[in-house]
Amino acid sequence: MKNPAILALLLLSVSPSARAQTLDLAALGAPLENLQPGEKQILDEAIQLIQRGEHGLALASLGQLTASNPKNSAYRVLQAYTLLQLGNLVGALNESRAAESSKPPSPYRCCFLAQVAYLAGNKALCEREIRHVAAHPVYGPQAAKLRQDLKAQRC
Repeated sequence: MKNPAILALLLLSVSPSARAQTLDLAALGAPLENLQPGEKQILDEAIQLIQRGEHGLALASLGQLTASNPKNSAYRVLQAYTLLQLGNLVGALNESRAAESSKPPSPYRCCFLAQVAYLAGNKALCEREIRHVAAHPVYGPQAAKLRQDLKAQRC
């Protein structure tokens, strides 16, 4: 997918203090470029399903993509996002971790994992990922807000 547009989808707030996060396909980068024709078609259909709120069907499509290419971090982030929409925090956390561990490192994936870890109540993982992006010009401010939310929870 060349020059993917930003897909602005808000995460459902499964926690009262959770901040809205956008899903940015452009930030997912290289894993969405040079897809095989079959993969591109499935991915496009999955994105359309997500946009229509048909997350169960989108998850099935994304599962096919992840099974055929488990190292594609973009598929994993999209699958994590969809699992969040379905209320599956454990699954979303597992997929986010798998995406974040992919090479090369990505500040977007770190920030995404921090958000999911926060929602899942994994404060240690959230803090670790916040440290990874704290100085980043785009994701640092998001990380700072997330850190404030973590501190507010401790009171």
